[in-house]
Amino acid sequence: MSSRILVPVDGSGESRLALTHATAQFPEAHIVLLHVIEPFADHSKAAGYQGQRTKQVFEERQQLLDEMMERGDEYAGTFSTELVYGRPVHVIPRYVETHGIDEIVIGSRGRDGTARLLLGSVAETVVRRVPVPVTVVRSKNGDDEEDDQSPEHVLVPFDRSFCSRNALEYAFEQFPDATVTALFVKSPLFEAYETIESEDDLDDIIAEDEEVEDETHNVFEMARRIAGRNRRTVETVTAEGDPSRGILGWLDENDVDHVVIGCHGRDGVARWVLGSVAETVVRRAAVPVTAIK
Repeated sequence: MSSRILVPVDGSGESRLALTHATAQFPEAHIVLLHVIEPFADHSKAAGYQGQRTKQVFEERQQLLDEMMERGDEYAGTFSTELVYGRPVHVIPRYVETHGIDEIVIGSRGRDGTARLLLGSVAETVVRRVPVPVTVVRSKNGDDEEDDQSPEHVLVPFDRSFCSRNALEYAFEQFPDATVTALFVKSPLFEAYETIESEDDLDDIIAEDEEVEDETHNVFEMARRIAGRNRRTVETVTAEGDPSRGILGWLDENDVDHVVIGCHGRDGVARWVLGSVAETVVRRAAVPVTAIK
């Protein structure tokens, strides 16, 4: 289980959701609340006011951290706060490297202003650069208050790759009471339809189809073995076509509370590589997504 959880905060509703999520999912961890003051110019010095802008920014950001700490008054674990200066896209990965962080929980979008966490910049860069699991939390229907109950249904896109195996192990460990579903997106080796000009053409298409079915069987056998090692059961389902659309489409049609996805897949009939499938799911899924390296 993770023991040191980093929650970057900027005062936005979604960074508050990230803290709520972290306290619920890691009830006995040490949570580090990190606020990054982005570089700014203090023009008050030129006007002879002895750096009033600097003083104001420091007091505002310290007050923000104090307020966020108060939200965790009933938390069974421990808190600490860090106020640092720099660019979030550089500060957060470096902080993870130098402070023994086990996991990050971050809001998908931030507030406009001097400090913001915007998926596509900070949150997305963090998912890409850090070597630890990153959970991206987003509000539902614009609601900044999140139910603090553990997920009941967790989806793990699964393709037998090392990272997808890690994702499934993580789901069993972190969500012991949830139903876990392994989704394999079958990418047919042939196009939507093939022109048949000979018996050999038909044989080739049938052989390709059988190869996909064999791979599906192998994928699910591995998922069941991992579940067995964890003394759990796993539901297995398939979708077809492009992996990104297959995963997001399955999410749209089913009641899922959380997604755990491996960032790098394997070459073959199905793969998800950060920058394509995993990145698309992190960006577009309507539920929290944990990205696993």
